[in-house]
Amino acid sequence: MADHRLLLLRHAQAADYASGVKDHERPLTDFGIEQATAVGAALRGRGVRIEQVLCSSATRTRQTWNALGIDAPVEYSDSIYNAGADSILDSVQLLDEAVGTALVIGHGPGVPTLAVQLAGPGSDQHGLDVIITRYPVATVSEFDVDGPWADLRVARLNWLRLAA
Repeated sequence: MADHRLLLLRHAQAADYASGVKDHERPLTDFGIEQATAVGAALRGRGVRIEQVLCSSATRTRQTWNALGIDAPVEYSDSIYNAGADSILDSVQLLDEAVGTALVIGHGPGVPTLAVQLAGPGSDQHGLDVIITRYPVATVSEFDVDGPWADLRVARLNWLRLAA
């Protein structure tokens, strides 16, 4: 049995860029809210009990988190907004060891890149083949993590839910 579980979620569908609206402030579309609600239902259906959330400070990631309908402590972070895979991993490695299951809600290309980088031996091969080629918005991947968060470099991809 793994020591920890890590979920990586790319935010749901956001509104297109509009004049006068900064990227950080772009909201979800109505469809994006539906996508995030469906992700939350899928996580609950799997019996996932999230103990800590690391969420980008952007409006669309905050709205994704709210639409999941899951109750857990959340930390909103500017450092996850448009972060690369290494920066996201740095944030995960700082998690308290008491946290068994963590969820990161972020953006492309950081979240998809980190998912591919983490997928090591024992990973679901079909899921890995999929995330290598695409990781659309509202996609979540689940990893089993052996050892402490601080030592995380590789994990086992064991579940993938692509956006509807």
